[in-house]
Amino acid sequence: MPSRPFWVALILGILAVIVFTLSASALFVFSVGVALAFFLVPIVNWLQRRGWPRWVAAIAVVVVTLLGFLILAITVSAVLVSQGIAFVQALPTYLDELGSTYAAAELPGWLRSAIDSIITAVQENAENVDQGLVVAGVIGSVVDLIGGLFAWFLLPFFLFYLLKDQPRMSHSFYDRVPPPWKDDVSRILTITVGNFAQYFKAEFVVGGIMFVTVTIGMVVIGIVADAPLLVEFSLLLGAIAFVMELIPQIGPILSYIPALILAVASSPLAVVLVSIFYFLAFNVEGSILVPTFEGRMIDFTGASVLVLIAIGFALAGIIGAILALPVASIVRDLFRLVFDKVVDEDLVLVPVVASAAAVDAGDAPAG
Repeated sequence: MPSRPFWVALILGILAVIVFTLSASALFVFSVGVALAFFLVPIVNWLQRRGWPRWVAAIAVVVVTLLGFLILAITVSAVLVSQGIAFVQALPTYLDELGSTYAAAELPGWLRSAIDSIITAVQENAENVDQGLVVAGVIGSVVDLIGGLFAWFLLPFFLFYLLKDQPRMSHSFYDRVPPPWKDDVSRILTITVGNFAQYFKAEFVVGGIMFVTVTIGMVVIGIVADAPLLVEFSLLLGAIAFVMELIPQIGPILSYIPALILAVASSPLAVVLVSIFYFLAFNVEGSILVPTFEGRMIDFTGASVLVLIAIGFALAGIIGAILALPVASIVRDLFRLVFDKVVDEDLVLVPVVASAAAVDAGDAPAG
C-alpha cells in the first residue's frame, strides 16, 4: 500500500487542482508569467555566468521583455483599434447588405423557410432580453476588466521575483522532497511546466503564421475580386485569426465569420474566393501546422478536443476553453508516468515475491 506521505501529497495535489480550477481566470496572468519564465531563465543564467548580479540580470531581462511587448502592442493596437472601430461602426450597413443579398437570392423554399425561422427566433430572443441583466453584465465585465488589468500590472514584478529567486526556490523545493521521490518530482515538474510552455509557444507560432497568411490572402482577394473592404480590414482579419487560434478547432472557424460578412458586402466573387481561401487555410492549419508545431502534445481526436473545450468553458469561461488542451495534455502525460511506474513496480515485485515464496517452500522441513 502507498505510504502516508504519498496520500498527503495526493490529497494536496487534488486540492491544488480544485483551487486552480475555481480561480483559473485570476491565475491565468501568473500562468503566463510562469510560461515566460520558462524561456527567460536561461537568458538570466547566461548573464549571471558573464558576471552580472542575478537581480540586475533579472531586471534587465524583464525590462527588455516588457518594452518589446509594449512596442508590439502599441504598434498593433494603433492599426487594429482604428480598423476595429471602423468595422463596428459600419457593421449595420454590412448586415443590411447581407439581408438584401439574402432576399434577392434564389433559394429552395425549405432552405429559406429554415433560415427565416432561425432569424425570427434570434430577433425574438433579442427583444426579450432583460435590459437590467445586460447593464448588470456590462458592469460585471468592467469590474472583471479592472481586476484583470491589476493582475497584468503585477505580472512584471511577479516575473522579476521568479527570475531572481529561481535557483533558491528550486534548491529549497528539492531539499524538502524525500530522496526516493526526487526523480519522480523532477519528471512531473518537467512535464507540467514544459507542456504548458511548449503549448503556448506552438500556439503563438501557428497563430503568427495564420496572421500573415490571412492578412496577405485578404489583400490578394480584395485586389482580384475588386473588394476594397477586404484590403481595408486585412490586418483586423489577420489579428482575429491569430487570437482565435488560441481556441482549437472552433477558433479558426469563428475567424471566418467577419471575413464572410465583408465579402458578402463586396461581391459574389469575393464570397466564393474568401470561402475557398478559408477552407484551404483550415485544412493546412489542421493537417500541417498543428501536427508540425504541437506534435504529440495535442494528440487528441477532434471529438475529444471539442469535449475538452466545452468542459473548460463550463468550468472557467473563455480562459478555461484556452487552457483546456494544455491542462488535459499535462494530466494525460502525468497519468502515463504514474501508470507506467506502477506497472514497472508490479512487474518487479511479483517475481520477487514469487521467488521468495519458492525459497521458503524449499527450505520448509519435509513431512
